[in-house]
Amino acid sequence: MGALMRLYLDVDGTLLRRSGHARLRGEFAPATNLLRFLEWAAAGFECIWVTSRTRHGDVDKLLPVLRQAIGPGEEWDRIHAIAASFAAPVWQDFKAEAMELGEDFVWIDDSPEEESLDALQRAGRHKSWIKVDIEQRPDDLRRVMDLVESLDFREAAA
Repeated sequence: MGALMRLYLDVDGTLLRRSGHARLRGEFAPATNLLRFLEWAAAGFECIWVTSRTRHGDVDKLLPVLRQAIGPGEEWDRIHAIAASFAAPVWQDFKAEAMELGEDFVWIDDSPEEESLDALQRAGRHKSWIKVDIEQRPDDLRRVMDLVESLDFREAAA
């Protein structure tokens, strides 16, 4: 089997949504099907965090935010094990700096910076980005999984 395709993941607005009045645990709530999504991602991709929370290469700064949103228990234990295993490259100004633009990949983000979108466009990888909107559609990760699994997306990303 060859190398796995990279999956670049944002967090805020992508995997965690503003909790508003829905939760009393803290500022964020997990997207619907978060555990299922992370298990799916870890099983089929080389997963890489590209979030401002890990921009200095430290996954440990992300884990407390995830735990606060999810709460203690078996679900958190499983998410923690998966999330801690994902790479967290260092980047300075915009997320595309952390990406291997010369290779096929999928990038899931709710609101990328213009600089990153420009870099993707220049590299011919603009179709690699999938916009996620869990604020409006809390179960949007299910749509993302279906889209990525589709043959059409894999061809479009190439």
